[in-house]
Amino acid sequence: MNMSISINKLQSNSNKKIQLQNKALIFLILIELLLLISILVENFLIPGIFFVSLLGISLLIYSIKQPHYFLYIFLLSILAGSVGKVDIAGKVPPILWVDILFPFMILILIILLYFNKEKVWNYLLLFYLVFLIWSCLSFFIAHDKLRALLIWKSYLGGFVVFLFALITITDYKKIINYFKVLSVWGLILAIIELYIIYSLGSIKLGIVGLFFNKNLLATSWGKSNYLATFYVLIIPIVTTLFFLSRPLNRKLLILFIMVVMVSALVLTLSRGGMIALGISIIILMTRLLRPRTFIPILIAIGLISLILILNPLTTVLIERINKAEHSLSYFTRINFYKDVWNIFLENPITGVGLGNLGYHSKFIVSVHASAHNIILGLLGETGIIGALIYLSLLIYISVICVVNYIKEKDKTIKLLLWSFISAFIGVVIHSMIEPNFEGFQFSIMFWSTLAIFIRLSNLNENEKIIFSKSIKS
Repeated sequence: MNMSISINKLQSNSNKKIQLQNKALIFLILIELLLLISILVENFLIPGIFFVSLLGISLLIYSIKQPHYFLYIFLLSILAGSVGKVDIAGKVPPILWVDILFPFMILILIILLYFNKEKVWNYLLLFYLVFLIWSCLSFFIAHDKLRALLIWKSYLGGFVVFLFALITITDYKKIINYFKVLSVWGLILAIIELYIIYSLGSIKLGIVGLFFNKNLLATSWGKSNYLATFYVLIIPIVTTLFFLSRPLNRKLLILFIMVVMVSALVLTLSRGGMIALGISIIILMTRLLRPRTFIPILIAIGLISLILILNPLTTVLIERINKAEHSLSYFTRINFYKDVWNIFLENPITGVGLGNLGYHSKFIVSVHASAHNIILGLLGETGIIGALIYLSLLIYISVICVVNYIKEKDKTIKLLLWSFISAFIGVVIHSMIEPNFEGFQFSIMFWSTLAIFIRLSNLNENEKIIFSKSIKS
């Protein structure tokens, strides 16, 4: 009986393999025919459309079956924006790869919501949805409606990714994979920065260039100060992973990633980023410092300090921090802060629309100028109601994180939750001088990471035990 069952299984597997091979053969023949036709007519547009469509359909089908992989692809597509983009004529800005994948994510999310049986809706999502509805007014009252729509898309992106991550990251293995992707993401961003410096002629010429203009270090989706905020979010989490890991090879790998990211943060010459990260790390160390972790901490601090000392840009950064109150950016922002406050007083209920402060200010920096302060920005752009909703959302996040931390009994998970609290505080501090939450890419990174830590808190006890062992071993 068992023999006949095994034979049937082998036959079934063999038939499946044959069917798969036949499909692959037909597919290859179709590609050959398309290429031959393209060569004959000297037009590669048709196969190009075919390949892109096929790739899109294949990605969609696979993502419906394994949606958590699409989340990782979506996050990494942000970095692909530094490699290539699609230019559009007129006033429409270039479309990045993450913009192309975003509609796919919305479509997959709708399908997942239709079939999902687990309850994921919560007050946090409700707060966020109310803010999205209120900020929709921006499109009707804004001077530059396209600009308002683009900023609104950033907030929408955070909402979509947060909900997507809550639905797709359902077990401890996927949470561990997310931490790996987050670490690799920070490392790749640092490598991109180093490549940008090298592309200026050489590493030496690039560093000399940064002495005179720090925004030479910019990608197609963000300038230096904006890039720094990603490290403020990622470094505290990766630092905690370093102290929790026990195998030497993994510890050394994570240490390498940490050192590269800190070096890349210094290259951004972001005063706000360094101060925000410093505060975040101090808060983190209040829970990480233990007798047995003292030596690893000492080694990590020693290596990072050595790199900071050897890096000639460290002196520039320290000087910039010391002379912050005499810098041009300081006076520019102070004057613009006054303008934004007056704009709010003139439009206290609705504001002037997302991303439209520059059209109403007297101290003109540029028409696309941001308030560089999350509270003032929300007051000026969405009015008192929009500001209260979004700030209540941030307060609610902090309450959730602290409550989950207090309730947690597993020491490993407790430290990881504390790492996010530290990172969150750093990000909020940085948002007081930089427009990070209104950035599409950062919104995606922050809200997906928040979803992961909420999922981490909601694991059952058995999964938490396995997760802790997996992180350490």
